[in-house]
Amino acid sequence: METRLEVRLREPNPLFTRWLERWLREAERRQQKSQFRLRQALESLRSYPLPLSSGRDCSILRGFGGTLCQLIDEELRQHRGLQLAPQEDVARAQYEQQVQEVVRQVQEQQTVHQKRLVKPRKPTKKDLAELAAQEERVRQVEMKPGAFQLLLLVDTQETSGKNKRVLDQTRSYLESLGARHEVRRLTIGDFLWVAQDSEGNELVLPYIIERKRMDDLASSIRDGRFHEQKHRLQQSGLRNIIYLVEDYGDNEQLGLPLDSLQQALANAKVQTGVQVVRTENHFRSMSYLAAMSRSLGQIFANKRLYSVDRGQIDKCSCLLMDSQLGLLKFRALYEDSAKNAQLTVREVFVQQLLQLHSLSLERAMAIVERYPTPRCLLEAYEVGLDPKQARLLLSSIPCGPLERPLGDKISQCLHEFYTTHFR
Repeated sequence: METRLEVRLREPNPLFTRWLERWLREAERRQQKSQFRLRQALESLRSYPLPLSSGRDCSILRGFGGTLCQLIDEELRQHRGLQLAPQEDVARAQYEQQVQEVVRQVQEQQTVHQKRLVKPRKPTKKDLAELAAQEERVRQVEMKPGAFQLLLLVDTQETSGKNKRVLDQTRSYLESLGARHEVRRLTIGDFLWVAQDSEGNELVLPYIIERKRMDDLASSIRDGRFHEQKHRLQQSGLRNIIYLVEDYGDNEQLGLPLDSLQQALANAKVQTGVQVVRTENHFRSMSYLAAMSRSLGQIFANKRLYSVDRGQIDKCSCLLMDSQLGLLKFRALYEDSAKNAQLTVREVFVQQLLQLHSLSLERAMAIVERYPTPRCLLEAYEVGLDPKQARLLLSSIPCGPLERPLGDKISQCLHEFYTTHFR
């Protein structure tokens, strides 16, 4: 709790007060009209709490006209000519001394008061929940072979559906196929698997599925969500990323040519290593998930699973023939993959680049490898380059596995975007 201090000098302007008192006595003795103005000025000066340095400073007070201020300045010059201590120095010294004394007394009182009254604050439910979440994240989890079950997690968006009049058949299909599942809100992907033990611990298997219907795929490519989602999936720490793509009727009237969609899927498979699985309809997609659940249950049944941090996931073995595997905790994946999680400048720069036309994830990553932040790119434009060289600065950057150059057109577009000043 902060304490507001107010320090007032008993007599902030002793010299000015003494001179006004002397002039007032003389005016009263001579019965001059100036005595009324002098009395008003003296009362104003005594009420003013701060030191004044000159007669000119006194003009802010009532009763101090130009003549009276000039008289004070003349008296002050004579006073200083006698090598006496200036009015402001005397007042300032008094002011500082009193301030230090008051501060010292208040600090002593606060120390005594805190020692008497300080009591440990009772933690709130929010504090306890945050503490439990922090302890759960750092706690090591180990699951021995046969001591856990696999559970398929389904994102809530997969069961609500965009059209309320059409019920999504995801749950009913999975139930009819005997797939053990649970509906939850996922911050990344549409389906993933966790290993659950009897104590409620959950470790995420290194498989995540993004389900898209062909019309939704076309829409996500047009508005840039496809590249942004692909980037977030690659940053999740789960090695096996699967795009489960369903046909939309005869795949007509999708908003983009079918060849363009197939090319986008082929590029994602070749350049980023994601797996693409095509199905004829929703039921076939759920059948694929049920079959995956059975296969993963057989593969992981005799393995020892233990928890690792996201930064350690690359150092752990990921071979399915190994007897033990390091996996992420579900809570850690959920919190770290949230869209509103704290992002680095590099990650924000990548997402910004992905919003630009013709910039794929591979091209954006290649640019960020060379220039990690927008500031680095702007500084590169400004250092010793003529306009033509600046426009072609990025054209030779190699992109993707084939290391093809970024090209003049994209380089010029980026230069124009980042150097144009909008008003």
